[in-house]
Amino acid sequence: MRRLLAALAFSLLASGLALPALATDYLSGISDLPLPSGLAEQKDKSTVFDSAVGRVVTAYASGPGTADSVHDFYNDTLPQLGWTETDEGNWRRGNQTLKIDVLGPEAGPVTATFTLSSEN
Repeated sequence: MRRLLAALAFSLLASGLALPALATDYLSGISDLPLPSGLAEQKDKSTVFDSAVGRVVTAYASGPGTADSVHDFYNDTLPQLGWTETDEGNWRRGNQTLKIDVLGPEAGPVTATFTLSSEN
């Protein structure tokens, strides 16, 4: 698995595409949303609601850093994953919307809240 990831990273870099900056983990409820290095998901606080009209996922992560560094990470990473920022902290991709709120003092720790909603 590590060899496969290394090969993928090399081919992306060789093709001129950037990798999601310092992503080391992904949210469990939003499997293609990377977390910045140092943030850890608080899985016990996450919720998933599925219905006939759509899905809503709320996930939380916390760790060292600043709100600006978390926002910078997503501003660099999400466009590479097909997301378009509609307003600060608000993103859209197809029938999905993503809201990212980051709370914390000037110098860590921070808590990020992710709310993903999709329409069927």
